[in-house]
Amino acid sequence: MSVASSKAKLAGLIAHRDPADPDIVAARAQLAEANARARAREIVATWPPLSAETKAELAVIILGGGDRAAS
Repeated sequence: MSVASSKAKLAGLIAHRDPADPDIVAARAQLAEANARARAREIVATWPPLSAETKAELAVIILGGGDRAAS
């Protein structure tokens, strides 16, 4: 889901429901994920071509199996 559609969905829910409503909590999480995807695309678009090894290392980090503190 795009950032714009995630924002619209959340706005529609917030107008009529309690902030602790599970649908609002889920919509907030969905918006955060959409923002993260959009930001990641912006960052990756500025990178030079990457080797297969570097792509594999980044995939491990993204999937949660890598050392996030490594540089």
